[in-house]
Amino acid sequence: MCLGTPQSCPVLEPLGFEGWPCFVGLFNLLLLWPGFFLLHYTGFEDFEFPNKVVLMCIIINGLIGTVLSEFLWLWGCFLTSSLIGTLALSLTIPLSIIADMCMQKVQFSWLFFAGAIPVFFSFFIVTLLCHYNNWDPVMVGIRRIFAFICRKHRIQRVPEDSEQCESLIPMHGVSQEDGAS
Repeated sequence: MCLGTPQSCPVLEPLGFEGWPCFVGLFNLLLLWPGFFLLHYTGFEDFEFPNKVVLMCIIINGLIGTVLSEFLWLWGCFLTSSLIGTLALSLTIPLSIIADMCMQKVQFSWLFFAGAIPVFFSFFIVTLLCHYNNWDPVMVGIRRIFAFICRKHRIQRVPEDSEQCESLIPMHGVSQEDGAS
């Protein structure tokens, strides 16, 4: 019995994951379109073809909203990474609400900002981490904290006697008496 995923349907397993969306579209076409005609002829819903202006608006909306947005998203994934492209999609809702605030003067509660701020921070943090591949900010922070803690407890020597500060082994191998002659 198929439960709706390619993994649960052994008959469709040889198709692989790439063939599955084609069958989803085929199932929708075969199973849902008859429902439109059934609803129209029973009188529950009136179905009529749109006029030319509405049809042109639907086509333009489909081209811009689907084709262009998918193209730009794939191009962004190509230029950066699929992770950054997917996280950038999560910014669409907060950015559209901010545009509503600026353009239409709509007021939102503080809960929106409580949810939008972590989305923005996570996007920028992941962008930084993807840009610097070998940078581990957690380890850098741990090292800085460790250095800060250990520096406070370290005992520093104070030169009390000039005799203790002199080097017993000469640095250049030549003493001052030999160099003077």
